Amino acid sequence: GSRFQNGVSRIHGRLSSRMCAENWPQIEPEENPVRSITNGVHVPTFLHASWNELFDRYLGADWKQRLTDEACWRRVHEIPDEEFWRVHQSLKVEMLHLLRHRMRAQNTRHRGSDAHLDRVLKACDPRNPNVLTIGFARRIATYKRATLLFQDLERLREIVRDAARPVVFVFAGKAHPADQPAQDLIRRLSEISHMAEFESCVLFVENYDLHLGRRLTSGVDVWLNNPVYPHEASGTSGIKAGINGVINLSVLDGWWAEGYDGANGWAIKPAFDALDVARRDAEEARTLYDLLEGQVIPLYYAGEGGYSPGWLTVARNSVATLVPRFSSVRMLGEYAEQCYSPAARQWKRLSENQFAAARALAQWKAEVRRAWNGVALRRIDPPVGRIRSGESVHLEVAAKLNGLAPEQVQVEVLVARPEAELATDALDRKRMRFERVVPQTGEHLFTLDFAPEFYGRIEYRVRAFPHHEALTHPLEMGMMVWV
Repeated sequence: GSRFQNGVSRIHGRLSSRMCAENWPQIEPEENPVRSITNGVHVPTFLHASWNELFDRYLGADWKQRLTDEACWRRVHEIPDEEFWRVHQSLKVEMLHLLRHRMRAQNTRHRGSDAHLDRVLKACDPRNPNVLTIGFARRIATYKRATLLFQDLERLREIVRDAARPVVFVFAGKAHPADQPAQDLIRRLSEISHMAEFESCVLFVENYDLHLGRRLTSGVDVWLNNPVYPHEASGTSGIKAGINGVINLSVLDGWWAEGYDGANGWAIKPAFDALDVARRDAEEARTLYDLLEGQVIPLYYAGEGGYSPGWLTVARNSVATLVPRFSSVRMLGEYAEQCYSPAARQWKRLSENQFAAARALAQWKAEVRRAWNGVALRRIDPPVGRIRSGESVHLEVAAKLNGLAPEQVQVEVLVARPEAELATDALDRKRMRFERVVPQTGEHLFTLDFAPEFYGRIEYRVRAFPHHEALTHPLEMGMMVWV
């Protein structure tokens, strides 16, 4: 019954339009009213306060009022490496202190030994925050694949075995009490974190909460996300991390499919859809290992003097590109522009004169529904196979309207390349004009003369759908007939 429907990312919008297609049965899913507005985060809440002073100096004191101004955020590149790295490391130290506190309490709760705790916290030392730390923290659900990193334990051993380039993976999250498969994933995480070869480089932190989540999204070096494509509607934890200079390593799904630009993080391309689950997971895990070995770890440890300039370039790219595009200011602006304001205008139009326009529209819809099964189109002009540049094509279509008036339907021509499969791929749309009633058949004649603006092979198709100026979406009736 809603007049406005949207997914929360472009991929989710496309998927939702297919899932809800039965509500507009004669309309291609790509054209139905379901649109997309990608989620954003409230920057003042999720950007750590430690960045404020730095941004005041280099972006200008008004940066909080310019969250969607890309020019403003490009100034992040003017921040010297040393100052950017200092803020990041201070946040990392905060996170490491919290991790040590949580792990000590966890060890006591499980009656673990001090020797075991020392081994667990070996690389989690606030006095030495230069160890590459990769975080994965969120609601644990099977599609989020918290254990994808452990597909090939031998390959993972090789990655973490290099003492000169240590890596720590921090996992945290909770499963729904009724989600047994997700709880099994948590058991697997805990099991691997207790293996001797992984106990100092794979940490599973229990009792995940908002406080720990904020510390992790602002303090780790890399934010890992590897959902099953296309099950991640949007996701926001990676946005929260990215605006804090944490670099995303994620499957190209949800918001990251729009946010990734090749220079602001790393992307795991989803495996081929036809693969079975085991092969898909193996392929994407292999990509993850390749990225860690070939790009992430080498770049982090590439610097001299305590940090990697190349790493900071990617981190600054993350902040500069994600804040203006994925803030709640942009998101709410799109809702206002695409949904709330049009809905307010529609209410005003339909509620005037004691809802006279609403009653008229409802009556019109009832008439269209009764008549539509009898509506049909047929082409009556001889088709033209070839024209010269500048010449026009004359089209004539006879429409059987089954009692509807010609102004109650829109007959239009879609011009497209032969390889185009969808109406959304059309190069041009042209509305046909009602001419007269055909005496012999009672059909309504619609005509159009048009000169194509495109060269090469093109094709055109004719279709008709109900038309009324008061419709919220031109195709909301879900009705369409084609020649």
